[in-house]
Amino acid sequence: TLKVTRAQPITLRPVKVKAEPPPKKRKKWLKEVPSSDSDSSPDAASEDEGVCSCVINSRAMREMFRSYVEMLVSTALDPDMIQALEDTNDELYLPPMRKIDSILNEQKRRLLRRVTMSSQHQEALHLYPQMTADALETGTVRVHLGGEAYNRKTLNRAKRSIPKQQDLKLSTETCRIYSLYHSLHHYKYHTFLHCKKETDSIEQAAEDPGQEEVVQQCMANQGWLETHFNSFIELLTLSNKA
Repeated sequence: TLKVTRAQPITLRPVKVKAEPPPKKRKKWLKEVPSSDSDSSPDAASEDEGVCSCVINSRAMREMFRSYVEMLVSTALDPDMIQALEDTNDELYLPPMRKIDSILNEQKRRLLRRVTMSSQHQEALHLYPQMTADALETGTVRVHLGGEAYNRKTLNRAKRSIPKQQDLKLSTETCRIYSLYHSLHHYKYHTFLHCKKETDSIEQAAEDPGQEEVVQQCMANQGWLETHFNSFIELLTLSNKA
């Protein structure tokens, strides 16, 4: 039985005081990762290459990922964070966010060259953040898509509702590619939900710790950061091998 973990529903609580996340040393990010700002931009890698292992295992990737998570932690505490970063053309969080978004988009494009995906199926994978799959007869899988709509830019829950999705019947191999594509597309949102869960836990354990303190506690949790970094690298590696 194939199964993709369901993301936990998000609950946003009003923030008492908005605060800047803890200051960090600003730096120029290394130009070893392909960059693009949208799903429709030209391929940055050749048709048979994904993100190379030297980039995946690089120190620059680890540093970018840490900044990426810090941005998502801050967004979990302040739902207006990403929009504010865009409005101010922030030099600290925007570059690593765009680089990692670009890597995820490039891996999605690479997967699309490995499978014939109809526009209807692609739209469904984009729309629903949760995916489960159950094996049927030999070589066939039933995929169920669901979950609540969210704004891909701000990561806030969307006000609009989305229709109940019909199940998809796919071959095992097609389902594997679809599952990787879905994980890449919704990676940012699912990681945001993990950050939200962590910040909620910290806030419940202390009396009004303040945003800066919550961010610092999250980023000081090396085991938590390492777990998410390893999951990110595993996703890139699997999509590379697909």
